[in-house]
Amino acid sequence: MRPWQVFLLILVLAFFAVSSAWKVLYVLTYVLVVMFVLSWIWTRFSLRQMVFRRNSSVGRVQVGEMFEEELMLDNLSAMPKLWVQIADGSTLPGHWAGYVASMGGRKRARWRARSICRQRGRFQLGPVMAMSGDPFGLFRRHIVLAPAREVMVLPRVYPLSNFTLFTGGLPGRGKHSRRALQTTTTPTTIREYVSGDALSRIHWRSSAHYNKLMVKEFDLDPAVDAWIFLDLHEAVQAGEGEESTEEYAVTIAATLATYLLQQDFSLGMIVNGERREVLSLDRGERQIERVLELLAVVTAGPGPELKEALAMDSFHFGRNTVAIVITPANSQDWHESLRHLKLRGVQTAVIGLDAASFEEQPPDEDTFALLEGSGIPVIHVRSGEAISQLLETGSTMRSR
Repeated sequence: MRPWQVFLLILVLAFFAVSSAWKVLYVLTYVLVVMFVLSWIWTRFSLRQMVFRRNSSVGRVQVGEMFEEELMLDNLSAMPKLWVQIADGSTLPGHWAGYVASMGGRKRARWRARSICRQRGRFQLGPVMAMSGDPFGLFRRHIVLAPAREVMVLPRVYPLSNFTLFTGGLPGRGKHSRRALQTTTTPTTIREYVSGDALSRIHWRSSAHYNKLMVKEFDLDPAVDAWIFLDLHEAVQAGEGEESTEEYAVTIAATLATYLLQQDFSLGMIVNGERREVLSLDRGERQIERVLELLAVVTAGPGPELKEALAMDSFHFGRNTVAIVITPANSQDWHESLRHLKLRGVQTAVIGLDAASFEEQPPDEDTFALLEGSGIPVIHVRSGEAISQLLETGSTMRSR
């Protein structure tokens, strides 16, 4: 029964009690008035001195991993809580942290919430609402116990032992490059000074930091810049959810970028999707974090077509550059852009997603064969195939 209905009943009983002077009606009126007032007071105090805390293991998690958090609700008051319902406004798919508890005075309720992350993106945990009421169910009260906080779900990254898209492996240098005895244009690391080192090789900032002389080491091989071009133009995407060209492309980009950065390459990324995103060249763990954070939130959209996008961003690709294009586009209008990059000395490669396989349709005309005929290596990726195996062995790569 709602409060206004009880209040109306009290007025009716009071009217008949006064008009008939019947004692029973007076008693019923008094009982209802007392119950009404006590219920309102009970509700006002039902959520006082309630403290909520949530402890999650990490603020960032990857697709496929378990996200777990411990939640605690403390009643700091001596007054018992007949019932308290906790509602969590989290937007993380499949994550439910709600709870219903009956708590005595100065008691604590503790529970856990677990979910497998199936979707990348930026989500929020909370806000956390508490709801309670009186024993008769007349009144309800809602309060916010905790504000919303953010959790980032990064794309899945598969471990790679090697990458065989280019014949003979990746060009240029990586972790195992040779150190030069002479000074070159490519300083890579520092070491402690030993007798005989030239004074010009001393790195004074590091020497001041470590309180001892440190010298620079140089690579014999020139540095190679790697660029990943991720095509998320919505018109060429196929499939839904995890089995879609969009998710496969993002996973491939994340896996490949992580591998290249771990091999000490300088890497940049261009995403042609809902928004044009350009991540400048950098290396190391910091760049890995930037790449994964970017790929966690990118989505397909009505950006420029691949031909136009490659023309817009071709100035990023210098002569000493590796450009890897990830796309499900099966038209031929963008092939000339890659051939032009190759003529400029850019080492180009394509990871092509078979869009028809994601729609369970017959395979389209293999337009990637024209690229392979031009000497541009291509890896074909179909729905359901193991991404890590394709990148490591190139089992469906037909160029040699």
